[in-house]
Amino acid sequence: MIHGGSATRTRTQDDRRNKRAKRRLMIRFGEGQAEKTGFTRNISETGLMVHTNAVYKPGTTLHVEVHFPERTFVFWAKVMWAKKVPAQLAHVLDCGMGLLFMEPDPEWTRFWADWARHNLE
Repeated sequence: MIHGGSATRTRTQDDRRNKRAKRRLMIRFGEGQAEKTGFTRNISETGLMVHTNAVYKPGTTLHVEVHFPERTFVFWAKVMWAKKVPAQLAHVLDCGMGLLFMEPDPEWTRFWADWARHNLE
């Protein structure tokens, strides 16, 4: 089931404003505290897509910890869309959430600029 977005897309994935890095990074997330675990499918300066079947409704604000090999960043993020699939198919079908970082720290922006130079495809 897909929540959020619109039935007709007005732009393609190639029209995204921010370049995304297709990297698998561990994240922890949750409403009050980061008690659930997932992995990124992609990440950009402004948000990420997390592969998980433990999705929240669009509009929900989550506490998110993104674990890079060098360090961990903590964000508040808004769920922009969510897709849940039957549990027995979660390992073969796409499921997860698109998260938009809310007011990321300037330190994140500096880290991202350097990290992206070496990791964007």
